Amino acid sequence: MTLGERSIHQLFFLHFEWMILASILMIPLFINPAASTFTFCVLSQAGIDICPGCGLGRSVAYLYRGDFAASFSMHPLGILAVLVIALRVVQIFSRNRNFDKPDVYEKDI
Repeated sequence: MTLGERSIHQLFFLHFEWMILASILMIPLFINPAASTFTFCVLSQAGIDICPGCGLGRSVAYLYRGDFAASFSMHPLGILAVLVIALRVVQIFSRNRNFDKPDVYEKDI
């Protein structure tokens, strides 16, 4: 099946999730983890101080800069989050590579 024969639904199925996950992995590249001017946390913006995910983005940003101690102190699961998301992207690419093989993948998505 060529690209022209694939439906919009199939293209969305094949590419949407990995594009979102790759964007999630790239956003911390552009933030300054030392600055606390803005947060994406909805709970923090609503004034709720207890949030299990707060600090995760800054943890990943420190990880990308090579500061593993600061990454772990910001949020202990930051390193694990990067590994899990990266493994999911690899899994999606593996799925997409086997998409045209009828014995591995069902045809009608």
